[in-house]
Amino acid sequence: MIKNIPTDNEEVDRQLGGGIPTPCLMMIEGEHGTGKSALAAQFIHGMLRSKMKVLCVTENTIKDYIEKMKTITFNFTTPFLQNKLSILPLHVYGAVWSQKQSSFLLPVIGRYISSNSKNFDCVVIDSISLLTMYSDADHILDFITRCKHLISTGMTVILTMHKGSVPEDISMRLKSACDVYLSLSTANIGGRTVKVMNIIKLIGSTEAAESSFAFEIDNNFGIKIVPISTANA
Repeated sequence: MIKNIPTDNEEVDRQLGGGIPTPCLMMIEGEHGTGKSALAAQFIHGMLRSKMKVLCVTENTIKDYIEKMKTITFNFTTPFLQNKLSILPLHVYGAVWSQKQSSFLLPVIGRYISSNSKNFDCVVIDSISLLTMYSDADHILDFITRCKHLISTGMTVILTMHKGSVPEDISMRLKSACDVYLSLSTANIGGRTVKVMNIIKLIGSTEAAESSFAFEIDNNFGIKIVPISTANA
């Protein structure tokens, strides 16, 4: 049964039609600087507030990730210390990665998530682009299959991805498999640069969602919806 989990940001919840549909496979796609990590952090924050246990797979070290999120109002120190939020850094200090070694990252992470699935309600990978960079099509498709199986058991999986980081045919299959697909970009509206979210797919929303909206990331308030029409963006 799908239910909506509030993000703890009323404006974001309103735009999404009530919150985050769970369980679901969600993809947040966009270029660098479009707000993928901030949006994923907002979702992590909401799930932690709803007493869910979250695993975050990140390109940052644990310390860097926690400090980076603090700058946009998300303080994950306490849930991390309480083992409600687990952080798995992809970079290992001192390790020298070859292309061949990197090609095994995605299947290793996939197996790790599957074998520890009972410990988490949600997995966030920010971003999957590093994992798919040297992966072949079979590894990527196998990972998608693993994700869909996890969804069937009640887990939510959230992936952030840079546009063009996987071949187009694989990208289409990934988007088709997703229950929620959010596309992020930037636009200049009224002389100010804002981030724009286009809701391409949203299965499981309890209320009508907006098709697109503009937002900014404020260091004091986090994600703020910009009440300006994006029709001419």
